[in-house]
Amino acid sequence: MKKTIYLFLILISFQNCNGQSKCSDLKNGKFELKSETGITIIERNGNIQIEKKDGLNYYSDVEWITDCKYELKNHRNHYGELEKEELNSIYTVEIIKIMTDSVKIKTTANYSNKSLERILKIIELK
Repeated sequence: MKKTIYLFLILISFQNCNGQSKCSDLKNGKFELKSETGITIIERNGNIQIEKKDGLNYYSDVEWITDCKYELKNHRNHYGELEKEELNSIYTVEIIKIMTDSVKIKTTANYSNKSLERILKIIELK
């Protein structure tokens, strides 16, 4: 019985030390999103997210709701100006699954019933 408990404790400690990230580790970092329209690099630093695509940067404010869910608001274009068509848009992103080198997310918007699931490749965590 003692061996079983000891083995169980060893397995748990390996699970916690295997380098697996948790949601809070993803608050700051660099990610890659591949889609039908190409590759977007996403950088999250503090309360700002920058999406880089085709030589242009797009900015959003990040508000964390929980460790695994955040909202993107106040979307700004390459020049830092508020995007008129995105003025009241709020995107809610939920981290569904964390893998060794990627993250599965689900995104919803306040103007639609639809959701979109995507895989983000983890480039760097800060």
